[in-house]
Amino acid sequence: MINLEWLRTFNSIYECKNITEASKKLNMTQPGVSKHLSALESHIGKKLFERTTRKLVPTEYGKFLYSQINNPLQELERVEYYSSQRTKKQRSAITIGCTTDFFKKELIHQIYSFDMYIVTHFGNEKELIEALEMDKIQLLVGIKKHDIYDHQFTYIRNEELELISSNTITIPENIEKNDEQFIKWLQKQTWFTYDNNQNDIKKYWDSRFNTNPRIVPRYILPSYLDIIETLKTNSGFSIVPKHLCEEELNKNLIKTPIKSSKKIEQKLFYSFKLKNSNLKEISLFIEKMKKTNANTVYN
Repeated sequence: MINLEWLRTFNSIYECKNITEASKKLNMTQPGVSKHLSALESHIGKKLFERTTRKLVPTEYGKFLYSQINNPLQELERVEYYSSQRTKKQRSAITIGCTTDFFKKELIHQIYSFDMYIVTHFGNEKELIEALEMDKIQLLVGIKKHDIYDHQFTYIRNEELELISSNTITIPENIEKNDEQFIKWLQKQTWFTYDNNQNDIKKYWDSRFNTNPRIVPRYILPSYLDIIETLKTNSGFSIVPKHLCEEELNKNLIKTPIKSSKKIEQKLFYSFKLKNSNLKEISLFIEKMKKTNANTVYN
């Protein structure tokens, strides 16, 4: 079997073109480098360099050998480097849960800078809450508060809800002045909702009309971004977080058919179980998120 150090030495001699420079690069003595080269040539039975007064010129077989071992040696050096880095510094590890909307709009450009090992679990809010309860994940990010289980909540921020529709929708003239007629008209429209609970619609209805909605949604899509994308080419209404649809509104790809007189908001939280062996990692993740979000403003 060929000694790996002989190959490393040969590789350095090939790139440096002389024994002196190769010995400096390898932090070896010149006799040691020469000994490695001689041992390798003896083992394979081939001459690898022609020696001149100024430099070593690779033979054809030397060129062939270099082409075969250069990339594998580089890969091996990378493995050795990252292995040594891991032994020098123990990184925290955590499994987080979030919706694809939250990940795409808020986490995707942030968590890659975290000095942690992070596994991301996607799902709708109901699925994520169950996953947390079953210890499949340690932390939920960007979740609305629930009372299903005894989970802990740490406030993130408020997000504003917006009524949006496709551009093809036309509101009947003056109908907004009569809430009863307006509600009846809205309830007959095609609605896209985030889930069966219709929490977004309920919150909007309560704030705007001081009543509960009686809407049978035509389509349930567990992604706000998918709903927004769908309304660009299909007729209908939905309630979505405003910051998710601002780009489409600015480009007039969808519209806000009704201007609300006040903000309608919901609160987002981190959620975790208090009896958790990863409380340290949870705290590190939350603190890192606070720092990266310090200069972010949401409308």
